[in-house]
Amino acid sequence: MGVQQSLVGQAAAQGAFSQKELYNLKQVYFYLCLHTTTLTSCPLDRNQFHSLFANHRQYKPMWRALFSAIDMNGDNVIDFEEFLTFVTQLKRGGTEAKRRLCFRLFDSNQDGFAEKADFRGILETKIAVLRRPSWQTSVSGPEAPDEYMQFFSLCDEDGDGRINFEDFETYCAVHGEGIVNQTLKILEVMFDGVIEETGIIITATDVRNTKPHIDWQDHRMSMGSFFCCSSSSPVFTTPPVA
Repeated sequence: MGVQQSLVGQAAAQGAFSQKELYNLKQVYFYLCLHTTTLTSCPLDRNQFHSLFANHRQYKPMWRALFSAIDMNGDNVIDFEEFLTFVTQLKRGGTEAKRRLCFRLFDSNQDGFAEKADFRGILETKIAVLRRPSWQTSVSGPEAPDEYMQFFSLCDEDGDGRINFEDFETYCAVHGEGIVNQTLKILEVMFDGVIEETGIIITATDVRNTKPHIDWQDHRMSMGSFFCCSSSSPVFTTPPVA
């Protein structure tokens, strides 16, 4: 059953992109798997994922929950199919797909429940990436209650201190997709910032490469190789035209 659902999910994710777009997405994935110091190919595990945020400290409070949300089979490695599913849901997902991605982020230990403490990292990251300019910040009057705390209180109708996906769906049906859209906006800012160096821009309608002279797939090396440096010129592959 799980294998069948996984295959269906992979097919749906790949169907969301053309062959050229899939090629560009693989470029992004190989970039994420490139060790930041030795420039060798490595698994996209928790350590490698964490290293990608070394220059983006404002995202640090949320990276653990994000890794768990992407690593759907829980093997502590993000493979390309899981990466593709994440990008599909984030950039081109329907309402149901975006809700599920959002809830996986809320449910940081993937036990089927989100607790109030699970929102701490999201709150810290939201403040960092969506902070208003100082000239827009009001200095008079009390600060408005945070949307996430209001959201959690409304979802947790039985007051047991945790919510499940059904609670979340009920909230969205009554109050709309505002909390989903806000959360995915934070994810987009994080994700786009990390992959910026690739030159590949992913939108709801296009996946384009602004640096076609760089082919991150050509940096793939065997795990036994320490450095990727070579005296020979790199051989660049040719992306599909459509």
